[in-house]
Amino acid sequence: MKFAVSICIIACAAFAPAAIAGDMSGLYGNTIVCHYADGKLTKVWVAAGGSYSIQRPDGSTAAGSWKDDGSNVCYMDANPAPGMKPVCSSSQLRKVGDSWDVTDPFGGHCTATLMAGQQ
Repeated sequence: MKFAVSICIIACAAFAPAAIAGDMSGLYGNTIVCHYADGKLTKVWVAAGGSYSIQRPDGSTAAGSWKDDGSNVCYMDANPAPGMKPVCSSSQLRKVGDSWDVTDPFGGHCTATLMAGQQ
């Protein structure tokens, strides 16, 4: 479940419709909060330098790197589980208050919302 949550949140930064592909700047300095139907939530912080960190529902944390080629962004956990591959999707501009639905590769679903500041 930990890896499913990580993958889901990592991917959630790139699934909603938006104005400009390849612009990750709306995420920097803000927090993506992903709410699951069971009430659990995960937080993700994306840094301008190509790194991100996650706080899982159980309070544990993970970190990794992301790379944006202008139209797609790929996220990789720093300590991936065996066989874990990068999660890639289109990169898009996000604004504080934007929400989008996310389905992780393992079938988990959450609603991600971009919140202002480091929460």
